[in-house]
Amino acid sequence: MSIETVESATFMSDLIILIRDNIRNNVDDPMTSRPSNEKFVMTSYPRNVVNYPIITVVDSGTVQEGKLGMGSEGTILRLGIEIRIWGRNVKERDEIFNSIYDYLRTNQLSGDDITSANLHDFSMNSAVNISEGDIRVKVVEVTYLYLCI
Repeated sequence: MSIETVESATFMSDLIILIRDNIRNNVDDPMTSRPSNEKFVMTSYPRNVVNYPIITVVDSGTVQEGKLGMGSEGTILRLGIEIRIWGRNVKERDEIFNSIYDYLRTNQLSGDDITSANLHDFSMNSAVNISEGDIRVKVVEVTYLYLCI
């Protein structure tokens, strides 16, 4: 399923799929020999054994920042996403992070992939390093402003 515009009735699933697909299409997978049944970017945490590196994109919460005016049912939402980068080493993890951040920060102008989908005011709230055994993880929290009308 390809998402081009985030819709009010399905904003959270549209957002996650849109960001997942845009990362998949714009960030190179360092693992050149990945089996065809494995994905580099997913919308859930892995349950089975996977070949790293991988990226997960999940919902991290939504905040209603206000209404669009008296008598309006429209709202201003701040949509949160967690992007988790699971790498085999620190260098790989950080290179993937840099690619993701560079893509997201440079797609904020009219006509770009993300702004055209009705997502605005990109903000990276945090990027935290975590060690999980031999896997090096960076958890990135980002938000977008969305007008739900």
